[in-house]
Amino acid sequence: MKLRKIGLFLLLTWFCTQLSFAQLSTESDKAKKHFESASNMLKRREFMKAIEDLEKAIDADPKFAEAYLSLVAVYKMLRYPSKDYEPYLQKCVLLRPEDKRFASIYYDLGTIEFQKGDYKTAKPHLEKYLEMEERKIPYVDQARKYVQSCDYAQEGMKKAVKFVPRPMPATINRYVLQCFPAMSADGNMIIYTARTGTEPQHDENMHISYKKNGQWEEPENVSSLNTSYNEGTCSISADGKVLIFTACEGNSGRPVFGLCDLFISIKQGGVWTNPMNMGSSVNTPFWEGQPSLSADGKTLYFVSDRRGGIGGIDIWRSRLDEEGAWSTAENLGTEINTSSNEYSPFIHVNGRTLYFSSDGKESFGGADLYMSNLQSGSTWEKSKNLGYPINDHRNQMGLFVSSDGNKGYYSHESQQDNKLIGSKIYEFDMPDHLKPLATNYVKGTVYDAKTKKKIKAKIELYNLENQNVESSVSSDPVDGDYLIVLNKGSEYALYVSKENYLFQSLSFNYSKNSKDVEIDVYLEPIEKAARITLQNIFFETGKWELHEKSKLELDRLFKFLKENNTLKIEIGGHTDDVGKDEDNLSLSEKRAEAVVNYLLEKGIDAARLVAKGYGETEPVVPNNSEEHRAKNRRIEFKVL
Repeated sequence: MKLRKIGLFLLLTWFCTQLSFAQLSTESDKAKKHFESASNMLKRREFMKAIEDLEKAIDADPKFAEAYLSLVAVYKMLRYPSKDYEPYLQKCVLLRPEDKRFASIYYDLGTIEFQKGDYKTAKPHLEKYLEMEERKIPYVDQARKYVQSCDYAQEGMKKAVKFVPRPMPATINRYVLQCFPAMSADGNMIIYTARTGTEPQHDENMHISYKKNGQWEEPENVSSLNTSYNEGTCSISADGKVLIFTACEGNSGRPVFGLCDLFISIKQGGVWTNPMNMGSSVNTPFWEGQPSLSADGKTLYFVSDRRGGIGGIDIWRSRLDEEGAWSTAENLGTEINTSSNEYSPFIHVNGRTLYFSSDGKESFGGADLYMSNLQSGSTWEKSKNLGYPINDHRNQMGLFVSSDGNKGYYSHESQQDNKLIGSKIYEFDMPDHLKPLATNYVKGTVYDAKTKKKIKAKIELYNLENQNVESSVSSDPVDGDYLIVLNKGSEYALYVSKENYLFQSLSFNYSKNSKDVEIDVYLEPIEKAARITLQNIFFETGKWELHEKSKLELDRLFKFLKENNTLKIEIGGHTDDVGKDEDNLSLSEKRAEAVVNYLLEKGIDAARLVAKGYGETEPVVPNNSEEHRAKNRRIEFKVL
């Protein structure tokens, strides 16, 4: 309503200026009379009568340029589609091509043509506007931006990327509208927003579908989270256990404090917990929406038009701390955000590659899709446009990229007479140069080794190169299942731990080749004779000096012994059968002693530690392959 009042004021000013200075291009009294009547109709807000008068003025004088331009202004104020008034702009160009009072026709025409992707025609019209317009008004800056984008788009179209989108199966695309897809890391679950119609009364809800035997099953309404109000634009952690979604209407049990707020729910034993408002660190009295959650569920990206941003709608980030509280959201900065609008952030499961949409950068028109990689802490590389025809003159947003980086998913809208009639979710093969750093996953179930009961345990992923924790999740307290993402190109240690149990360590070398792994973990209760293999203790071949990357495991063992300060243990060294028996026995003893000496230096009482070498006498598998011999070369830890 406010914009309409401003538009009406400007339009009336235009009419008064033309009438008072007698600058009208017509000599027809009849045409002038209708033009003046149109002005009076506008003052009364009788817009349709004003249009009739202007049309009569044109009938009286088909060369009445001001009447054409005034019709354009009324149509724009009433938000008519551009196709309804574009012919009037074309007529003005023919009638008054060099009249600076009509400079705006070139801006309007160039804008319409740019928004249709007609860059060759748009550019000269926009340049003509810049040549004629002498005032420093906002349209001048926008026109310059459009001219630059015309050049950018035409060059970009010469470097088209391979893009062959395919609609997802009808099982998924079963509603009138579906958008903002998100998947679990293993690709076996998809959650998305759907509506049964395009009208406001059609409820917007979240739906989940699971893939069984390679086929998507019928989607389920997430009834425990959906209400009679709209819920949608959601994101899910890699293991499918943490869900964040947007809600704009609340109730006593689920209050919304801003225009739209973000809510969080945790899946336990197949049941979603009551969603909780994410609080003032994330939500404000303004609009928050379009969340994207990191693989481990501990870093949240989202959009907001709150104060303190760079401009318009920006992308923000919040992190979950050790106490389970979300940090005050921070703006991603100028490499990502612009003075215009950014939308639909998607952080890939690798935690480094961000895809997002923006209408504030050089583009093909509307909002384009871009990508950027996190260099360190909070530093992003310069964003890159995904190129044509992934981007074109229309708005593109809501991209999701699979864990392996091979597939992209997005929703495509269909329109008729400038009205939305439907949308479907599509998939396409990601061009190689737009793929993120690929990832794999490790998933399985955690059990009590004695009772075989499924249990909740903490699972931490460490990068052995820098000894930093890259991810931390928990197995489900009911189902015991877990999933954690590993980036290619690194060597990892994975620790599974729970109070009153021996920890388990797993080793994954993804520095060269890698694959998805399914492995169940059995935690041994702390009791006499319980033992585990320390998988991340490393020695050079035939030597007993501890490798630097063993420090992570050794410190883990030290921490365990400090927490269980009455425990006595044996560190046992084992070898394969290559070489002489006596040499293997000596090597195994020295390696066990090296581990014990490290713990002694850290302050563990010598009375609690025993080092023993077993040589090749206790293989866990036959020594009939290099893979088996590697398993037999090990350090074990046993409770005495």
